[in-house]
Parts: sequence; C-alpha cells; structure tokens
Amino acid sequence: MFTVSELTSNIKKILETKFKFIEVEGEISGPFKPHYSGHYYFTLKDKDASIDAIIWKSTAGRLNLNLREGDSVIVKGGVTLYEKYGKYQIIVNNIRKKGIGDLFAEFQKLKLKLEKEGLFDFERKPLPKVPRKVAVITAKDAAALGDFIKVAKKRYPFLNLVIVPTPVQGINASVKIAENIKFARKIKDVDLIVVTRGGGSLQELWPFNEEVTARAIYECKIPVVTAIGHERDYTIADFVADKRASTPSNAAEIIYPDYSELKEKLAMIKSKILYILFNKIENSWLILSNEKQKLLNKAFFVGKHKEKLRDLKVVLINKTNSIIAEKREDLIIYKEFIKNNDPQRKLLQRKHEIAVIKNRLKNEIREKMNREKNSLEIIKSKINLLSPYTFLDKGYVLIKKENNTVTSVSSLKKHDKLRIFFKDGEVIAEVKEIIGEF
Repeated sequence: MFTVSELTSNIKKILETKFKFIEVEGEISGPFKPHYSGHYYFTLKDKDASIDAIIWKSTAGRLNLNLREGDSVIVKGGVTLYEKYGKYQIIVNNIRKKGIGDLFAEFQKLKLKLEKEGLFDFERKPLPKVPRKVAVITAKDAAALGDFIKVAKKRYPFLNLVIVPTPVQGINASVKIAENIKFARKIKDVDLIVVTRGGGSLQELWPFNEEVTARAIYECKIPVVTAIGHERDYTIADFVADKRASTPSNAAEIIYPDYSELKEKLAMIKSKILYILFNKIENSWLILSNEKQKLLNKAFFVGKHKEKLRDLKVVLINKTNSIIAEKREDLIIYKEFIKNNDPQRKLLQRKHEIAVIKNRLKNEIREKMNREKNSLEIIKSKINLLSPYTFLDKGYVLIKKENNTVTSVSSLKKHDKLRIFFKDGEVIAEVKEIIGEF
C-alpha cells in the first residue's frame, strides 16, 4: 500500500525517466508573458488536449520569446510532476515558433471549403418580429446565458425560453452542439434558435469551427442566431448563421423588441384603427340613410301603381283559367287517342295472330313429315330388293377380289385371294384351278 506522497513520488520518477528528453508540438493558449518572478507559465494545446508548461527565468534569458497566444510552437524539455498538487507539466529547455497556428490554418481551410460550397452565400431566413418560443443552446449555468436572459427580460418581459444544456468546449462538444440544434428545431412552437457562449481562446471556441456544427446550422429549417465569444471573435458558425450577434447581450437586443417602444407603436396603431373605424361607421350611416330614402321613394311608387297592378292581376288570372280550360279539352282528346292506340292492346292482338300462324305451321310440318316418311319407306323397300345381300338369305354368296365384286371367271387367275360373303359371315379362299364355262 502507498501513501499519497509515495505514489506521487513514484509517478514523478517514472515520468521524469520516461519523458526526460522530448519534443512536443502544440499551440500557445492564453497570455504568453513572464510572471513577476521572471518565469513563464503557459498552456500548450492541440485540438483535443492541453498540458501546462514552464520556462524558468534562467532559461528564458537565452531564448527568443517573441511569441503570443495562438502561435504554433515546438518545445523541447522533460515532463515532471508538481507533487503538491499532483499536476504534471513540461519544463521547457527550448522553444521555437513553427509558423501560423495549425488550428488557425485548419480554420482557414474549412472556411474556404464551405465558402466554395455556398454555405455562406445562401439567402438568410428572416427572424420573427416577436418570437413565440426561443431555444437557447449553451452550457448550463453559463455566464453567457445569464447575460442573454437579463437583457431579454429587460426588453421583453413575456419571455418563452427553452434552455438546451450543451457542452460548448472540449472533445465531442461540436457533435453535441449539432445534435441539440437538430433537437431544438423539433420542439413545438420554437421559431428561433440561439447558439451562444462566452469568450475564450481559439482552442476553447473550436467546437464552433467544426464542420458538423456549421452544417447543422445551415440545414436548420428555422432561423439561427449565433452569439459566440466577444465582438472580435468570429467562428465558422457565425458565417453560416442567419444572424451573427457580437455578444449574448447583443443577441437579446437583436431578437426581442423593446416592449416600451412596442407599447407606444401599438397605441399609435390603435388610435389609427379607431380613427379609421369611426370614419367607416359615419360613412356607412350616410350610405344607410340614402338607401333608406330610396326605399321610401320606391314604396310610394308601388302604392301609386297598386290599383293598376290589381287590374293586371285579374286579367292574368282570367287568361290563365282560359288557357287551363283549353288544355284540359286537349288532354281529354289525347287520352282517347292513347286509349284507342294502346300498345298493350295491340300487343295482345299480335300475340293471337302469331298463335294462329304457329298452329298452322305445326300442322303443315306434321303433314310434310308424314309424306316424307312414307316416301322413305318405299325407297328403303326398293333398295332392299336391289341389294345383293338380300340374296344371301336364299343360299347365294357374294365374291370379292380386292374390294371389287367378281362377276366373271375371266377376271380371275390362279392364286388370287378371294373374300366369300355368306349371310352369317365370310371366308378367305385362294384360286387353285380355273375351269371354263358351264
């Protein structure tokens, strides 16, 4: 078992042995200036991590330290552990400037890429005059959030805010910012999104320079206002947003109208509406009075011609009754005509005629068939008398050679095959000998 001091001492020995002579590339973060002691205390960072560094006064005197925050540098030295606080750090023996910071170069590279794609040139979505509900994406309990709410309440007391707590620096902060932008735009009645945080170094503001954050803002269907860092700080997110505010307080001033000014405008509008309304009512009353007078004039005209209308009514009734009487007589004539030419009656008559014709045809067909049947019997008798098969019953036979009837010996020769038909069957025979005539 170790004590804290023993464990720390062992870790220090391992670090100082393992990392005694190293070179580290990174970016200076925070002010780079000597402490009153003459030593330089600063932080060395890259995109995802940071480490404290020290240049002792004795070392600083022999180095060119014309450096500032954001410079990309290469330091040489060794890693040690400050046992009192358990913090490891680099003791720098040499430091040289690498040139423009890698993060700044990456910033310029991404800015150029998105600019070519048109992400900075699209038509900005207009901000609502008075937003119904605003989603604020920032760190929980952030000073930026407090500044925003303070100014917003002062300008417009009827705030309707949804705070979406979001990490605004560190590893994967950009992914979370992008996810929460997509989440916020789906919240009911939200018609504006604010993405904000306070000031910081380029490293601390870096999540707002990531492509995933820029594309989430660009693809958002509702307006996005960015208020990131101080007035001098510009990020990729600012170039893509529908509106960039210099500070969180400035964002509140842009988004919310001044309620006192709004009340004055509403009062003026109300006065104008009342003035217009009273004029409309007065004009309408005059129009109504004129129309009323016109109706009275028409009523007088109707009364004046009422008797004439009564006479015309009597004439119209008599004429109508006369026409009705004439049409009634015509109707009686048409009914009699229809009765005499009733289709049902004619149909029955035609059916009777067809039945008579049908019976006549049946009788004629029956007689014709009987005559034909008698003729057929006579022909059948004649055919039977002439048929050679009739003679078979009397003991005669029928001889055929190759399906031809044999009627003469002269048509035969030796070895001919013959078929001999009897009344109850046939036999096959072969000619053995031919004898002449009887």
